[in-house]
Amino acid sequence: MAESLAARLGEPDGPEVVLITTGKSPSWFDQLTMDRARGAMIWRLRSADIFGRFRAFYPRTSGGSNIIVHSKVSIFDDRIVRVGSANLNNRSFGFDTELELGVACDHDDAARVNVSALRDRLVGHFLGVTGDAVGKARAELGGLVPAIDTLNREGRLVPVDPSRRSAFEEFIAAYHVGDPTEVSDSWRLGRRRERLFDEARAQGERRAGGSAVR
Repeated sequence: MAESLAARLGEPDGPEVVLITTGKSPSWFDQLTMDRARGAMIWRLRSADIFGRFRAFYPRTSGGSNIIVHSKVSIFDDRIVRVGSANLNNRSFGFDTELELGVACDHDDAARVNVSALRDRLVGHFLGVTGDAVGKARAELGGLVPAIDTLNREGRLVPVDPSRRSAFEEFIAAYHVGDPTEVSDSWRLGRRRERLFDEARAQGERRAGGSAVR
């Protein structure tokens, strides 16, 4: 998914991609595993964001306290809303048992207006402004990213720092320790890493029509 988003961010007419997540997981194990793997994804997307359409934030209160974002909500193109328990990682998609609800409204203009309003209210909630203020800024500035940049005057949304500070953290992120796709790869880190590279190479080949360099 990160590679697919990175490819779209590299297109002149590609989408805006905005992530609002927890700044730091509450448990030491999740900080070491989930946060490090997430950092690799954010670093990849930022490196591909040549047109300035990607943002990754964590929210905090007006008093400066960090907010833990445990909800998993995704909104795509004012057409699809997804609410569920799955994180955007290998473990949730293949190892754990998760539940998802998706609502699609491709051909219902009124529903799409409601989806857009929901997105604006969610973003406004973390910015400390109304959904109408977000919608107005989007219309005036031409997108969600410039709207957030303009309305975030109090710094309620803080850029996520994806950096790793030790060789051990680099190892955790590179081999997705704590993030297995299935039972068979739970303790086979080399197999997991090679599978991830194979999937990325296959995606590159599909995009290039079979001419990707291995």
